Amino acid sequence: MVKITIDRDKCEGADCAECTDVCPMEVLVLEGDKIVIKHPEECSFCEVCMDVCPNEAVNVEE
Repeated sequence: MVKITIDRDKCEGADCAECTDVCPMEVLVLEGDKIVIKHPEECSFCEVCMDVCPNEAVNVEE
């Protein structure tokens, strides 16, 4: 199973939310001001969320 982590010290949450816009599986979603990981088992390991994060706050590992 894929392990997804968000470094809360680096993540800008709602001020950025780039990762939520590009996630094809809707694993990363915006809830209030925070990015939340929903249904990580549906992650396709495309790593697009990692690529678009300007602060390198998202990490995806197999």
